[in-house]
Amino acid sequence: MITVCCAACGKKLFRYQKIGKGRLLHCWLTHISSDYTVRKGEDVYCSCGQHIGVIETKWINMHGGSFTVKGSALKK
Repeated sequence: MITVCCAACGKKLFRYQKIGKGRLLHCWLTHISSDYTVRKGEDVYCSCGQHIGVIETKWINMHGGSFTVKGSALKK
């Protein structure tokens, strides 16, 4: 389980079950366990106003550099 935080203010965005190694490019909506983001239409924002990503059909397409990751992923 990893914690995704805002790069601008450091607030927690969501808890995510990442599987496998590698960078976090998008987050599957079914793998998000706790969500603290603000959503305006298809756009995902932190409560400070930082744009985090865009919701596609089954995942959030994350903007690199707008978030940080803490924790470790499950090995596949």
